[in-house]
Amino acid sequence: MPTREEWQKRLGPLYGGAVALVHSTPWRWPVEVADEARSPGWIVALGVPVGLAAWAVAALACSAGLSPTIAALLGLATLSLASAAIVERGVGEQVDQWTGRTQSPASTLVLVFGVLVRAAAVVALPPSAWLLVLLATAVVGRWAAVFLQSIGDAIEPDESQRSLVAAPAPAWLIGALSLGVLVLTILAVGKVGIVALALAALIAFGLGLAAQRREGGLTPPVVACAAAVGEVLLLLVASTGHR
Repeated sequence: MPTREEWQKRLGPLYGGAVALVHSTPWRWPVEVADEARSPGWIVALGVPVGLAAWAVAALACSAGLSPTIAALLGLATLSLASAAIVERGVGEQVDQWTGRTQSPASTLVLVFGVLVRAAAVVALPPSAWLLVLLATAVVGRWAAVFLQSIGDAIEPDESQRSLVAAPAPAWLIGALSLGVLVLTILAVGKVGIVALALAALIAFGLGLAAQRREGGLTPPVVACAAAVGEVLLLLVASTGHR
């Protein structure tokens, strides 16, 4: 079995992508990269194939004769599955931490409500908007998670679970990522996307402050909550623009 050093030689600059792929998607190979630091740039960049997979499923379902409503929901489900349900699992864990109960009714309610809001928003989109909106949704969610970590303390990742935990991004990198995400967002939903990104950043900052007070620092579930906020805001703005 190849060692981590051999994978580094084989993949070269793509090695960071392999690390992020193993950590933030259901993909589990090569397992030798499991203990590597996670690149924030690659965490965000992997939102592109995640969004493309969601769009491909929705487009294929629609082409097969399914109604656009069902096709859109299948695309949304793929969006979650392609990220190993990191966002949904993290939100549930965070609500459980806030309530002090495991698998509390509150976490179930939040997850169900979140799914319904996302479903209603994506169903409101015309098929012609699916590609850019699903791409932007996946990328913005991951960007919000990375942005929060760039302004907070480093998190010690749990190697037994998939998460959006990454090494804190330096200012120049988070600036470059933000610019790229902004361009994609504007292409997907127009200039109102600037508002969505600004709100996502503000809410992520608020989540970070709350985590600092309650847990003493950032945790993987808090990061997942930031991603959830980014995804929901993008979908809501997109659905409003396509009414």
